[in-house]
Amino acid sequence: MELSTQHSGIYCRDIEASIAFYADVLGFELLFESLAMEGDKPLKMAWMRHPGGTVVELLEQEDKTPLEAAAVSLNHLAFRVPDMDAAVAHLLEHGVEMEAGPFDPSLDFDRPCDLEGEVFETCSAKGLNMRIAFFRGPGSERFELVQDNISGL
Repeated sequence: MELSTQHSGIYCRDIEASIAFYADVLGFELLFESLAMEGDKPLKMAWMRHPGGTVVELLEQEDKTPLEAAAVSLNHLAFRVPDMDAAVAHLLEHGVEMEAGPFDPSLDFDRPCDLEGEVFETCSAKGLNMRIAFFRGPGSERFELVQDNISGL
């Protein structure tokens, strides 16, 4: 089965605040907003796309129960950045507090990094270089920034 990511759906507490955050802070473009039904409950939706290609579907229900359920299942959405320091400075300028990092994680792999076709194949000669940081959006959604030398993702 061939797969690629089409979008990520993210519940939010206040869709207007989330639209502003994704646009003003993260640089997403609002594609469209819509009203729908999720079962018997009204659902506000907004589709947003980043110039890098990432698409998110923001979802707000009057009933916040799905938001609480999502909080225990989705851990984070990760964005690759070319310059961690610049990305963190941008977030801080917009009043976003860093939850953790940036830091260099210690990663031990369960197999050599030079296997044909493996994600980490291109890192084997120089080793894996990675810096990560975490922050939260206005609906408490968790984001990770990743600066790495992994190609092919």
